[in-house]
Parts: sequence; C-alpha cells; structure tokens
Amino acid sequence: MTEMLASARQQRILDALREREQVRVTSLAAELGVSEMTVRRDLNALAERGALVKVHGGATLDAAPTSSEPGFTHKLALESGEKQAIAQAAVKLIKPGMSIALNSGTTTYALASQCTGIKDLTVVTNSPRIAEIFYAAANPSQNIILTGGIRTVSDALVGPLALSALGQLHVDVLFLGVHGMTSEDGFTTPNMLEAQTNQAFIRAAARQIIVADHTKWGVTGLCQIAPLSQVDALITGTRLDGEAKVLLRQALDTLILA
Repeated sequence: MTEMLASARQQRILDALREREQVRVTSLAAELGVSEMTVRRDLNALAERGALVKVHGGATLDAAPTSSEPGFTHKLALESGEKQAIAQAAVKLIKPGMSIALNSGTTTYALASQCTGIKDLTVVTNSPRIAEIFYAAANPSQNIILTGGIRTVSDALVGPLALSALGQLHVDVLFLGVHGMTSEDGFTTPNMLEAQTNQAFIRAAARQIIVADHTKWGVTGLCQIAPLSQVDALITGTRLDGEAKVLLRQALDTLILA
C-alpha cells in the first residue's frame, strides 16, 4: 500500500512538472500533504529513473542550458499573478519626483504598468515595451529615457550604445529583473550583453532592488550580473522556500515577500 501511495505521489509530481515546467519542494509538500523530506525522496526516485532533473529546491523536466532564454511573450505568461504582487510591493517604494531605472523583463514590465500615474517621474529603461507603456499613458509630467542598442530575444536593448547611455546617467532606484539567482552564483542571465548592460544599470543607481518571482531561485544563467551581496534588496513571492529565505536574509539588507 505504501508503494502505491508513493507511485501516486510521483505521478502527481510529474503531472505538475508537465503543467508548470518547474516545481518546488515546499509547494509540492503543501499540495500533497506530506513532509518536504518525503517529497525529496520522491524526487530522488524520479531522478534515478530519468523522469526529471533535480535543481536547487525542486526539479525540472529537463536541465535548461545556462545560455537558453525563452522569448518575452512566453515569459510574460509565467507566474503572472506573483509578478503583479511583486509590482504592487515595488511601486510603494517609488515617490513623485524620483528617477528610476527599469531593465527589460516581465516583472519590470508589470511594475511599469503601475507607475504611469506617478507625477514628475523620470524613467530610464532599455526596454521598448516598457517605454511604450509610458508613452501610451501620456503623462506630461513624466520623462522617459530609452537607451539605444541591439535588441535581444528578451526585448532588451544592449551593447555599446546602451552602455554609453547608462554610463552618463544616475538614478535614485533601479528595479532589476533577472533570469536566475543562487547563493553561489548570485544574479544571472543567459545573455552576455544583457549581463554587461545590467551591470551598467547597477553602477548608475544609488539603490538596487531585484524584482524576481520565486521560480528564479535555484536557476543559473550563463553570465553573472552581480553577487547577492551587491544589491540592496530583493522583492519576490511568498512561495520562496524556507532555506532560500534564510540565505537571502543573510546576504541582503532587505528581503520583501509579496
């Protein structure tokens, strides 16, 4: 009977993986009504059969190459509710008259949609999609600065033109979306030119805030943007696992769960 229960759990884990592409130990334990240790045993058994690939804090169907990056439209549909919650927490940190920077990303895109009514706001971005949100809102008190550059698969403008523009600017707060984050590799992206551009964003900002949903934890891209300790804060989802919360609170000045 115990084996049948284990088989049923493992099938549910695989069903969840096919639906979400990635699962977390903490979420599975809550959904299945079992301990995290039981879930880890199930993941180990499935990994031994080649049914999934274990990653930090959970599992994926396949190990994603560190240089692989899905397009903007695909990413926009992932964890959309959590991204909206993160954006709602982030917008509370923005006051009229501030200058902010938003790099290209689906979470920063969600944040941009909530900033269009803020008076006397200056926004620096390397995302044509984000710039279009502000242009469409037509708030006459806002100043929108779009860097030049070469467009990537994630709709970021990168390269020498973007670096030159960012090197001449200084903003109050940067809200930075990332592809992945781990304790060992920090914040990462699959694209080398995006990594360089995001590093320039960090240098241009008095305060740096990462905005990333909980599924980014345990994911590593090809290029490091910055170690965890280099930024001031992270705003992420409440489903972040317990071990990650401990590690991030040790590394960062501020961790906000939305």
